[in-house]
Amino acid sequence: GDIERQRGAYRIERGMTVQQALAQGGGPTPRGTENRVRLHRKNADGSVESLSPEWTDPIQADDILYVRESLF
Repeated sequence: GDIERQRGAYRIERGMTVQQALAQGGGPTPRGTENRVRLHRKNADGSVESLSPEWTDPIQADDILYVRESLF
């Protein structure tokens, strides 16, 4: 499947977990990044929720994952 990548945003395939989606997008490994991942999910009424997902959470059709850059 295709993944669009722009400015840290990944479009994800249905059925993946958060961890699989990040790996597929060439994103970070779980160590130390979990608190920087945000999941934007569109609700039935059209509003968008910003969630802090677990690694094992399944991705839904229109979800977009954002990974905030870490500053060292």
